[in-house]
Amino acid sequence: MNLKRVIYKIRRSIWLYPVMYTLFAIVLASLVIVVDSRIFFDISEYIPRILTTSTDLAKTVLSIIASAFITIMTFTFSTTMVVLTMYTSQYSPRVVENFLTQKSTMKSFGIFVSGFMYSILSLLFIREILSDFKILAGTFGVIYILVGLISFILYINNVGTYIQASNLIDRLFDKAFDDILTYKEEIKKYDSIGKEEIDNFEAKLGIRSPRNGYIAEIYYKRLFEIAAENKVMIIFDKLPGQFVTDQDIIAKIYYDRNSDLRDNLSDEIGRSLDIGDRRTEVQDFSFSIQKLVEVALKALSPGINDPNTAIHCIRDLGLLLRELAELKAGYVVIRDEDNGNRASLYRESYDLDKLLSDTFNQMIHYGKEDIFVVLSIIKAHRHILEKSNEKNKAIIRKHTDYLKEILERQSFAELDRGMIQQELHEIDVLFRKGGVGIGHMES
Repeated sequence: MNLKRVIYKIRRSIWLYPVMYTLFAIVLASLVIVVDSRIFFDISEYIPRILTTSTDLAKTVLSIIASAFITIMTFTFSTTMVVLTMYTSQYSPRVVENFLTQKSTMKSFGIFVSGFMYSILSLLFIREILSDFKILAGTFGVIYILVGLISFILYINNVGTYIQASNLIDRLFDKAFDDILTYKEEIKKYDSIGKEEIDNFEAKLGIRSPRNGYIAEIYYKRLFEIAAENKVMIIFDKLPGQFVTDQDIIAKIYYDRNSDLRDNLSDEIGRSLDIGDRRTEVQDFSFSIQKLVEVALKALSPGINDPNTAIHCIRDLGLLLRELAELKAGYVVIRDEDNGNRASLYRESYDLDKLLSDTFNQMIHYGKEDIFVVLSIIKAHRHILEKSNEKNKAIIRKHTDYLKEILERQSFAELDRGMIQQELHEIDVLFRKGGVGIGHMES
């Protein structure tokens, strides 16, 4: 499990591509030096003369290339710092990682660093003994700088694309939407039950979190294997992204006389999840939702005052939560039918009530005076209602009533209040189709 966590950290680190490309540059420089020095073999007769240069010309070209790569790297790092500062101040500190971990960005860094490394190594090993030979080092340097220039142009294009709010929001939405669909496909093959169905269970053993931190990933397959091996029922009460302390109960074990409990059961369950110092998006699509919420809140702040960006985020948030509104709150049940369902895993599912509170309550507080922000929030609730199951409709009704209560305290013009009434009426129509209704705002 730890190896998988290490691999994930390496893949998400900003130095992966620079290190890989630098190693490639070292290998390439070594091969070119071996070929040019003719120590082990001589293949000069197979190399077109147009690809070779004198040592003096190669030194001049490589010196220029090394200087060019240093200049490009300086500009690139300066531009990156400006972009990161803008991401932090205008959007959210949490979205900085989304820019840094873009493969195109890190590959550009890798090409610039490795190009400089190739030029320096080649210059170091061009000796006087090679003065009578035609060598390849300068030619490969020219090829490298051409690749670097193309990469630099792509980097500038990517920066221009990434700093646009609409593109950032679209990328966050696509990431969250894909993760939600994956989650739905994963749990579709299992049964779901409400929390009230396990209220009568009497826990016999509680498992505490192995450490403090955020749950980065839960290995449900391994948890189910543990349940099957020990012939017990495990109820896992935490979700990826939640913060836990070493005193929190993360799982409850139910067993009978037929169970075969191991002495290291707690340790095995503790090793079935990764806990880190910060949230990640490995299994936690709610983290992407939180990023969208933070971008919207930043846009609503007096310093930014960009309600259109907030409205864009609210529309996307409504579509994301709509996909979750058809899921049942409670637990997803994975059973071992070969053992008469005695061994099973109950994994907690997402609660729409909490998701709605975390998503919209702050935006209602900060955006309740802007009529267009208010209308977009009401429309988002309507979109969520479109795919909601019966139990979740009652939850949406509660949040709609809360929104209506907040809006009744605001001083809107008659025309604005009429638009709000129209949107609430459309929601009311959807509610009444399911046998649920809401009241009207007072004029």
